[in-house]
Amino acid sequence: MARITLDGITKAFGNLQVLNSVDLDIADGEFLTLVGPSGCGKSTLLRIIAGLETQTAGDVKIDDNVVNSVRPSRRDLAMVFQSYALYPHLTVKQNLATPLQLRDMNVAERLPLIGRFMPGFKTKRAAVDAAVKDVSETLQIEHLMDRKPGQLSGGQRQRVAVGRAMVRDPAAFLMDEPLSNLDAALRVHMRAELSALHRSLGTTFVYVTHDQAEALTMSDRMAVMMDGDILQIGEPDDVYQDPKDLRVAEFVGSPKINTVPGGIDEGGRLTFLGVELARRLKVPATKGITIGLRPEHLYLSPEKDGKTFTGKLTYKENLGSEAFLYVAVNYGEDSVIVRADPVEAHDISVGDEVSIAHVPGKALIFDEDGQRLELTHPPVHEVVA
Repeated sequence: MARITLDGITKAFGNLQVLNSVDLDIADGEFLTLVGPSGCGKSTLLRIIAGLETQTAGDVKIDDNVVNSVRPSRRDLAMVFQSYALYPHLTVKQNLATPLQLRDMNVAERLPLIGRFMPGFKTKRAAVDAAVKDVSETLQIEHLMDRKPGQLSGGQRQRVAVGRAMVRDPAAFLMDEPLSNLDAALRVHMRAELSALHRSLGTTFVYVTHDQAEALTMSDRMAVMMDGDILQIGEPDDVYQDPKDLRVAEFVGSPKINTVPGGIDEGGRLTFLGVELARRLKVPATKGITIGLRPEHLYLSPEKDGKTFTGKLTYKENLGSEAFLYVAVNYGEDSVIVRADPVEAHDISVGDEVSIAHVPGKALIFDEDGQRLELTHPPVHEVVA
């Protein structure tokens, strides 16, 4: 296992700046996910850790040892690629054995005809076969050992790719969007399998994805990247519930968080769509306020009063266990998404007017630069919504 530390990692391709002095400390045995939109620099950062790219500035440390000049093969890190990168002409067993043969056998010992006559070959061959057998049993792919990659399903190829990384018993696994080529149902299944594998191995995992659902469900911690910077890092639930930047709030969560313009008066009272919030800004602000409310923090209300706002239903998405209602508000200038019970949403049709309330204390407030603003409770003698 390994602790991985990045100090001031910068990367530029000519005039294009890809990474902006990134600092990151990945604990020994941690499952850390780098998540962000395409082009944010997450895969480049992973390749720098692996040694496949050279940083423009900064240090990569493994267990406090600087490895900037250490070749990828000497860093004791195993990479699992999006394409799986299996040898199509070799069987699964041969694919699993290849990393060990390259590492532990010399050129003569790897030759098909001559190798078996070399001193020590039998001992090394037995060790390779034992390691391959152990990994195949762990991943439950023993029945696939004589097949070639072209005869495997996407999920089976993914297991073989992980197995080829596991067989080396690396200090850490680096995974670059390994599930992106799978269908939706298989991705959900493989998320659970990879999480279980991490728990059983106890090895450091650094996982890159653009899918925030993978980051939320699999990680010990997640680092949200955009435009070459890490905007926020923390446990998945903390990042979801307590985003420090509007870009993080909008990226993490599905459906996307609702954002509408907010108003503020001289007394610090906050309002959105005519509804007053219970809490006040801790530090006064005068303009550019954005109110964020996640779909699960809005609900249909039978009342029409100062605690609710109204809108027209434009689309209803029934997912079986829950429904999402898309509602045009503010005379059609804005829209919000409301999570509802399918039974509750059954009798509502597109074009109907609905009344919506919010869960008190759940609103997130951002300034004109997208930075989170702190809130405080009003004086006890004041009564607000």
